[in-house]
Amino acid sequence: MPKHQRRSSPRSTSKLRVQTSYSRVTTKDTTKMQSKGIGVAAKVVDDLERLLVKACNPADAQPMKKYMRNQFEYFGVKTPKRKEIMKQVFHTMTDPSSGEVLSVAKLLWTRDQRELHYCAVDILIKYKSLLASNAQICAQSANVVRHLLTEKSWWDTVDLLASNVVGHMASTQPSHMKPLLDKWITTDNMWLRRTAILHQLKYKGNTDEMTLFRYCMKCSDEDEFFIRKAIGWALREYHKTNPGAVRDFVAEHKNRLAPLSVKEALKHD
Repeated sequence: MPKHQRRSSPRSTSKLRVQTSYSRVTTKDTTKMQSKGIGVAAKVVDDLERLLVKACNPADAQPMKKYMRNQFEYFGVKTPKRKEIMKQVFHTMTDPSSGEVLSVAKLLWTRDQRELHYCAVDILIKYKSLLASNAQICAQSANVVRHLLTEKSWWDTVDLLASNVVGHMASTQPSHMKPLLDKWITTDNMWLRRTAILHQLKYKGNTDEMTLFRYCMKCSDEDEFFIRKAIGWALREYHKTNPGAVRDFVAEHKNRLAPLSVKEALKHD
């Protein structure tokens, strides 16, 4: 993967604060705000890189890389330590704007080490309510999340974004997200289809059953392992809330559902 040049950190930006009250916002003002957002993102990313390098463990890096089929580089920082580091960084992120949060995530995604991608996911999950605070911000956030789902894609980041970030955005701003997810379920990109299937994983009693079943049937004829597994996983989670509905669905469509999907769906039957 090509390495991206690191942006310079501003000399005096320790907190994520953006002035939101303007009597008149000019083009010059907007440019300044965008520049500040980029500078803040660079500061956060530099801090994360510094802390992760300090905590790196080459002995763990190789097994972590191998587990992900050698697709990504690793510092060798496991989840508990990364969570400690994130707490330190979150302490400096005071009242960030949605634009700053998205800028941080995008910049982290340009780095090679997978732990920095995990940090981007951690940040988006932390501020998921901010990212869906209104329709306009939700639309901007969805564009960025789509980029993260389709670049440097693998199940480790896709599933967290699907069930935590996209799921929250869909429940908070359904008028924007439902039509978007209807597009994703028919797209050529497998990871977007998987995201559409999995986005309701945490909905429990609020699951839109018709949408869940419709998405499963849209992809039921696929040979792709990650889609078959996603169908089974989504149905298995809904089975915990409404086992009868899942049993009936599987019984009706068993001839079209892959054996893996059926096995996963009825795992706790």
